[in-house]
Amino acid sequence: MQNLKLLLPLALFIGAFFVACHEDDPFGNAPFADVTFVGRIIDEIGEGVEGALVKAGEESVLTDKNGVFRLKSVRVSAMHAQVTVSKDGFFEVSRPYIVEDEALQTVTIQLLAKVFEGSVSAALGGEIDVQNGPKLTFPANAFTDENGNAFNGQANVYARYLDPSNPNLGLFTPGDMTAENANDEEVFLATYGMIGVEIVAGNGQKLKIAPGKEVELRMPILASQLASAPSSIPLWHYDLEEGHWKEEGAAQKVGNEYVGKVSHFSFWNCDAPFPLTQLHGRIYLENSNQPLANAVVRLTMLSTGGQSFAYTDANGDYGGCIPKDELLKLEVVLPENCGSQVLYTQNIGPFPGISTLSPITIPASAQVPVLRIEGNLLDCNNQAVANGYLKLNFGTDEKYFMFAKADGSFEYLAVLCGNSNQSGSVIGYDLTNLFESGPVAFTIQSSSYDVGNITVCTALAEYIQYTLDGQVFTVTDPYQWLVGSTTGLASQQDSTTNPYIEFFFVNNAQLGTFPVTSIVANLFQSEAGNTVTTTVTQYGNVGDLILGNFGGNFQDLNGADHTITGSYKVIREW
Repeated sequence: MQNLKLLLPLALFIGAFFVACHEDDPFGNAPFADVTFVGRIIDEIGEGVEGALVKAGEESVLTDKNGVFRLKSVRVSAMHAQVTVSKDGFFEVSRPYIVEDEALQTVTIQLLAKVFEGSVSAALGGEIDVQNGPKLTFPANAFTDENGNAFNGQANVYARYLDPSNPNLGLFTPGDMTAENANDEEVFLATYGMIGVEIVAGNGQKLKIAPGKEVELRMPILASQLASAPSSIPLWHYDLEEGHWKEEGAAQKVGNEYVGKVSHFSFWNCDAPFPLTQLHGRIYLENSNQPLANAVVRLTMLSTGGQSFAYTDANGDYGGCIPKDELLKLEVVLPENCGSQVLYTQNIGPFPGISTLSPITIPASAQVPVLRIEGNLLDCNNQAVANGYLKLNFGTDEKYFMFAKADGSFEYLAVLCGNSNQSGSVIGYDLTNLFESGPVAFTIQSSSYDVGNITVCTALAEYIQYTLDGQVFTVTDPYQWLVGSTTGLASQQDSTTNPYIEFFFVNNAQLGTFPVTSIVANLFQSEAGNTVTTTVTQYGNVGDLILGNFGGNFQDLNGADHTITGSYKVIREW
């Protein structure tokens, strides 16, 4: 099921996909469900984020090189099943979902990179201009460290402004825009602007606002919202642990800005609250045996012309928050790159409470361009891959990610969006054993294709796997270079990401054991004084493999001690 992302003009409602929206029971008393979360963590250009830590309940896992993750089944609140994602260099985000018992729940979450906006003197205070309009004014002596001790150095400010007019806002906004107001009532928020802020010392230590101090926040009001913007608006902060927005204070309209004061930082929101309810439904293609995935469900609020949308999941389900007591027009639409063809239209509402629409069946005459693909994932012993997924490729632009069931089987109805390619390929992955299959090519001769059994039995072509201070990390696409007699091995990503590994050793292209002269592991760097060594067991020609292992202790630039062990399999490029 995918939830409605509400985008209403003037006051912009937003909600994440398949979000938790519950008007009667905010938390606590909802029934529990056992659910398996699978999905993809992406960056701001839609590429997969490798090494992001995904948590739900007591389970956690790192994303692979495609940004894909699969958690073990976990017991959670069915009405507030929360997923949290963290990655160095990005703002941490959490999002609640409505889930069904024994569900394989697919989610997509986009991470926002932290942007350095400037520094202020803790002793003197100062002003920070955030890109695209917001301003932060810090008073003197405004910071403490995480233990409450006064901080007197330079405070580095990282921030992001979230523009209410961004059509993808629901993909990266924390939470689901449901909130708890000052009277402990659950409401839905219409945003006039959001900002995420993190403050750190030069050594990376997080800082807090000192007790009794407040920071002035000035939030720009969009020209399209200015006429409707109320003279006073509540301020809301995001509670990462609870996955919920909470009312705290207010901001006043001053010209084309909202001005207020805040006493701590995460994400802050200038929002007008509105009553909410839920709407759910399901869409089929031609008959009830063919749920339609990846179709857009578009709602238009007839009183204002504002629109919202959701994507159907693999079961054809959609659902989420909608404005209460409003007349709406529902349309089923193909995605934009399919030409946005409207397949179905119906006026619905008003809805005074939680509602479920009768299933909608799209007739064959609509000629929806879909492909049903099915098969099985097997391991080297022809047993089912219980923790696997597949990447379906068409040309260079269209990619679909399919998750296998616990018995290794998969079935997916892909909306091809007018793709002109008559062929494709599928690659299977085993997330437990770090195996992959070769690409299995196929030709599209009908609307259904059975790829049969895909054997996932090939070790990843390249990797650096390491254990740093007891935690295991894997880099799946490393590279190598050679400068004189010195070999370097490193991640493809830059050094602000996690996992990130880079180390050098002088071996003159020979086998044997050598000191590691410099190492960077995640955000920890050591230039000298370490005891890390590497043993090179194979060093082929250009195009052949470099194999070996490494391990030892090192002290980072801040004086902290670390232990690392690992191995590598990297194609020689120099």
